[in-house]
Amino acid sequence: MGAEGLAVGVDLGGTKIAAGVFEPDGRLLGALAVEPTLADGPAEGSREALLGVVDGALAAAGIDSAALEGIGVGSPGPLDARSGTLLEIPTLPGLHYFPLRGTLQQRYGTRVEISNDGNCFALGEALYGAARAESVVLGVTMGTGCGAGLVVDGRIHEGATFNAGEVYRAPCGERTFDEVLSGPGLEQLYFEQVGVKRAGAEISELARNGDPAAGEVFEAFGVAVARGLGILAAVLDPQVVVLGGGVAAAFDCFEGVLKREIVQYIAPGAAEQLRIVASEAGASPGAAGAAALVFSSSGREG
Repeated sequence: MGAEGLAVGVDLGGTKIAAGVFEPDGRLLGALAVEPTLADGPAEGSREALLGVVDGALAAAGIDSAALEGIGVGSPGPLDARSGTLLEIPTLPGLHYFPLRGTLQQRYGTRVEISNDGNCFALGEALYGAARAESVVLGVTMGTGCGAGLVVDGRIHEGATFNAGEVYRAPCGERTFDEVLSGPGLEQLYFEQVGVKRAGAEISELARNGDPAAGEVFEAFGVAVARGLGILAAVLDPQVVVLGGGVAAAFDCFEGVLKREIVQYIAPGAAEQLRIVASEAGASPGAAGAAALVFSSSGREG
């Protein structure tokens, strides 16, 4: 590690970018900076948002890039981690084939590490968050889309092509993981069952207030989430599944049905020990996990 022992961690999402300066123990220095991604517009807008959020994180920590050991970025996939290039990411249409590593290196003159955002979220939770005591951790992000990451003994399992956890195109019932286990998936389900378009936060608030229609939507949503997580848990056999992304804020609305239904997809022994929890740290686990990519190559398993 460098003398300063500081890294910027960036959580690049479909709707927002969060970044912070972190110490090796996961402590945030200053405050988390957040900007809209502007993913539906030209690449230049997203590029400026990315650079702006890193600048904001540095300013909040009271340092400049010369003090950094590096910058870590968690991005939706698919991506080419070797070249540092984003590929055809469905939730980032304006950033197809964007040279992420080169852009950041040119601006800040420091090492840049990149991995799938689900990987970084899982790593952040395994090292600093809700899964600190566990050796096999599955992190699942349900935001604009769905991502997953597996951490074993503090190391990310990235797979042969750095695409482990890229479940967005895989079938989950009649639709894909992205179309079901996501904020848009919840909103589409509500529209199909109720005939009204509402934002996810509105749907969860209605459910908490006893609205029967919203309650039925979350019942169906929990069944769908159980199917998707059940498939992943059956293959990976984690001790804990940590849910992140915007939908995790509504975990209380579907937690019961999820835990009731998931047991039909996994072995009894696995069902008895499996914990399913929601992240309690908002955007920080993904950003902290991205920073951890910089601190040690032991955080990754190729």
